[in-house]
Amino acid sequence: MRDLPTGPSLLALARDVLLNHLLPLLPEQYRLDARLVANSMAIAEREGVLDDEQGRQILREMATLYEAAETEQEMLNRFARDLRGGAFESCMLRDRHACALLWRLTIFKLEQANPRFLAANGLG
Repeated sequence: MRDLPTGPSLLALARDVLLNHLLPLLPEQYRLDARLVANSMAIAEREGVLDDEQGRQILREMATLYEAAETEQEMLNRFARDLRGGAFESCMLRDRHACALLWRLTIFKLEQANPRFLAANGLG
């Protein structure tokens, strides 16, 4: 059980203070850096709020492609290498499965990092 306010709520509050109270007081040369920090806080907030079950499901399905016990990061790295190397370019069922996983992984990551892009393109 977590105490209130939650981590995502604290990030939202800190981001609001940064953007609405501190940013106007900063010299111009530091405002871009402050916006970068605020955007990073927003991403961390969304990561804390989003249901990670979707991400775990994607990783479980990805593990069926490789049938090997790897860490999450090793599996993502291998998937990326395979994509770059053209491992999934035929019409085989395994390749269609990999393409579907790539699409779901991309949407999942964009929900965290850039939900405005999804909304602007009718995907969110």
